[in-house]
Amino acid sequence: MSLQASLNKRPKHDGRLSMEFQYRGNKTVLSNCYQNPPLRASRPLYINPANRSEATVYLVETSGGIVEGDHNVFDIDIKEGADVCLIPQSATKIYPSYNGIWSSQDMDITIGPKASLSFKTEAVIPFEQARFNSKTVIQMTSDSTFLWGDILSPGRVARGEVFEYTDVRTNFQVWMDDECLIYDPLLISKDNMGLKKMGMLEDHLFIGSMWFVTPTIEEFDIRELNERLQESPHSKASASMLEGKAVNVRWLASDLVDLKKEMNRIWDEFANYIV
Repeated sequence: MSLQASLNKRPKHDGRLSMEFQYRGNKTVLSNCYQNPPLRASRPLYINPANRSEATVYLVETSGGIVEGDHNVFDIDIKEGADVCLIPQSATKIYPSYNGIWSSQDMDITIGPKASLSFKTEAVIPFEQARFNSKTVIQMTSDSTFLWGDILSPGRVARGEVFEYTDVRTNFQVWMDDECLIYDPLLISKDNMGLKKMGMLEDHLFIGSMWFVTPTIEEFDIRELNERLQESPHSKASASMLEGKAVNVRWLASDLVDLKKEMNRIWDEFANYIV
């Protein structure tokens, strides 16, 4: 049987992970959880020394990656006063789409009043011929807090597989009290774009993004942050303030390890600012 015929016979996986968090008895608890393979969640851990009531949960994808036609859905509901940190167990690997079928992921997150969500930075790695579509929508209130980091990889760089995927399309949205605060769509289609041109990626390979939204963000010194970002020899980065309500930092880099170190440093700085 050919590889394509084998893929046609493979059952499609529609993973779903629904979680509800509530603040009870001086800590955040996972009050409801529904898991449909290959998505899984760890039990809550209380490992943040700066906030012992915060629930830390690891997100697990047991199949090792998203195959063509697969569709994963995350529904996360964080009730009033709850503090949650979500950590992907590993990078999200997107396998080749030999039949041209897209794989996809939807993530819907609700953050209630005086609640917070910190989502640890991890990479999406699209393999050769991969086609991937993702949509992330966050609904939050003006007194809640949100910290998010992600990295788009050009592929399996160690194998020399750089921008060999077909299409990657992402759509990232943050809504605050029914007002659209952030709308950040991204499409990379290597056959239709000159990625090395000036104003595109030029010689860089990795795109890092971080979003930080908190009620006291206006006190943050965005100029000082930009000055420190320029000190890194491993990447180009810039930070901007959005309507006095959110900070966005964007990186372009050629080394994943150095980029993750730099993003983790800024992520920790933002996380400390929450406390």
